[in-house]
Amino acid sequence: MANAGTVTFSGRSILVSRLKGNQTEPLNIGWGTGTFTGSANGNVNLFAPSTEARTAGTSSGITTSYLADTYQVTGSITATAARSITEVGLFDTSTLSATTTLAASASNAIASITVGAAGTLPGAANYYVQMQGETMLVTAGQGTTLLTVTRGQFNVPAVSGASGAPVTLGGDGGARASWTLGGQTASVPAASGGNMFAHADFGNLSLNSGDSILFTITDQFSGA
Repeated sequence: MANAGTVTFSGRSILVSRLKGNQTEPLNIGWGTGTFTGSANGNVNLFAPSTEARTAGTSSGITTSYLADTYQVTGSITATAARSITEVGLFDTSTLSATTTLAASASNAIASITVGAAGTLPGAANYYVQMQGETMLVTAGQGTTLLTVTRGQFNVPAVSGASGAPVTLGGDGGARASWTLGGQTASVPAASGGNMFAHADFGNLSLNSGDSILFTITDQFSGA
C-alpha cells in the first residue's frame, strides 16, 4: 500500500501530448530508495533512483467504475544487490535518468547548489531536477558544477539536502516541445531519462540480491 501516489504534472502533460499524437506510452517501471514520503504532483523524478534498469511493463485498460476508466501497468524489477526499496515511478522510456549528487550540503534557502559531476546533466538551457523531495529549475551554470536554481517548483516545498544527496534530471512531459510552456527550455530526450508519468512511495521493502517485486500500477480517471 502506497503512502502517497499521484499522476505528476509532467504525467498530465504526457496525456495531453498523446491526445495530440505525440509522446511515448509511459509503461516503464523504475524504483528508488528515497527516504522521503508523500509523492507529489510536482515531482519530476524519483527521490533517489536505484541503478537497476527500468522494466517495460505490460499495459492495459481496465474498468474500475466505468468503461476502461483505469490505465494499468504490470511488471517486475529484480534487485542486483541488497536494496531498501521505498518508491516506484512510471516513465516514458526505459533509459535511466541522468543523475549526479550534491557535492556540498544545501539549505532550503540558498539559490545555488554544487554538484559532483556536471557532465551528466544538460550543458545548456533551463531544466528541472529532483533533489530528494524538491523540484528545482536550473537557470544558470549549466555545464559546470555550480548550478543556479529556482527553488520549490510546482508547489513542492524547498528542502535541505546533505552532501551526497541525489540530483536527478526530470522532464516536463512534452510541454516545452509541444507548446513551449513552462520553465524548461532544454530537451530531455529518452536517452537522458525522459519523463515521469506517475510516482508512489511506500514503506521500506528490504530485498536481497536477486529478489524481485511485481508491481501493478493503476491510474483511474475519476468523476462521472
